[in-house]
Amino acid sequence: MILSLLAAIGLWIYVVTIVNPDGEQTLTNIPVTFSGEDVLREDQNLVITKGSDATVSVNFYGKNSDLKKLIKSQNEITAVVDVSKIRSAKQYSMSYDVQLPASVQDSVITISDRSPSVISFTVENYVTKSFEVKTDVSGVEVAAGYMLDSATLDYDTVSVSGPDSVVSTIAGAQVAVSRTDLDKTVTEKADYTLVDAEGNTIDKTGLTTDVDSLEVTLNVVMYKEIPLDVEFIDGGGATSNDVSKDISPSTVTISGDSTVLDGVNKIVLGNIDLSNTDNNAVLPFQIIIPNGAKNVSGEQQATVTVKIKNKDTAVIRATNIAFINVPDGFEASSVTQLVQTKVRAATDEITKISTNNLRVVADMAEYTQAGTYTVPVSIYIDGYSDAGVIGDYTIVATLTAKTAGQ
Repeated sequence: MILSLLAAIGLWIYVVTIVNPDGEQTLTNIPVTFSGEDVLREDQNLVITKGSDATVSVNFYGKNSDLKKLIKSQNEITAVVDVSKIRSAKQYSMSYDVQLPASVQDSVITISDRSPSVISFTVENYVTKSFEVKTDVSGVEVAAGYMLDSATLDYDTVSVSGPDSVVSTIAGAQVAVSRTDLDKTVTEKADYTLVDAEGNTIDKTGLTTDVDSLEVTLNVVMYKEIPLDVEFIDGGGATSNDVSKDISPSTVTISGDSTVLDGVNKIVLGNIDLSNTDNNAVLPFQIIIPNGAKNVSGEQQATVTVKIKNKDTAVIRATNIAFINVPDGFEASSVTQLVQTKVRAATDEITKISTNNLRVVADMAEYTQAGTYTVPVSIYIDGYSDAGVIGDYTIVATLTAKTAGQ
């Protein structure tokens, strides 16, 4: 019995002193976590920046068997800093608790040393700002006869949330698109970058954006150079065959869908009535672009210079004034005694036309009451069928009731 007792005591001493002795173990790169970090952001609009990736080294003391368990579960060890009571943005230095794996009881392990003893970190305001998105189309090439009319995005701005020190450096967002030989409108998804005022890319790490990518539409249209023209209305002793014209600009470049542009071969600025146009006239016209097309050139107005060839003008006094369609019971008389009339005719005829060849006719059909009126008149040139009158004319005429017996 004595021998058995001695053997048991020896075995116990062996196990305690040899098999499972006390020991020390230093573990490094233990990650630091922040308890209450979510509450810090949601309730206080604060975020941890510098120091958020800190690690610590801890020296543990305990039985070898427990230390072996600790080493085996090292990736479950964390250093926890409680930040739930932080209320302002500034630099902090705070102590931390070391949390052991579930397989190792806190009571069997002693922490003999830790480095560093406190965790230094920075807390900043967590802000959200919106930034304009610009599209870089320098890498887009279109096919011959086409042009990039515009590049549009499904979002004109992006919202960025993050630490104030980072968000404040952002100047905007940029989408770069590259395409070749485009001959139609296309839409595609594209990533965007955040840039500072100098155009340098800003790392998105630690930032939150409301959209991950943008939809870019490249609006590609056909363009075409279209001649400008005018149409002439014969009159005033001149026809379109007598006219030379100069239009400035002579063409305009327009863009649009091919179904629109294929049918456009010229743009008529308007009509020019030669009966109201001098031999050397300069006339302005608005350039009206067809529906569905766009003025690429930018000119909004054209100038048309009209020259009438082999025709001269002269101002001749017309004194032969007659009335037609005078209402029954009335008689008409002219207060105006002569009408200074601008006449145009062939160069060899203009000097032959005189006052005797001009006849002024006033139509009184619209006048039914006695009184004095300004009446439009027609002026005829007898004997010279190719001559004509330039301009519009009126006379002052009096309509009086006939007396009994007239």
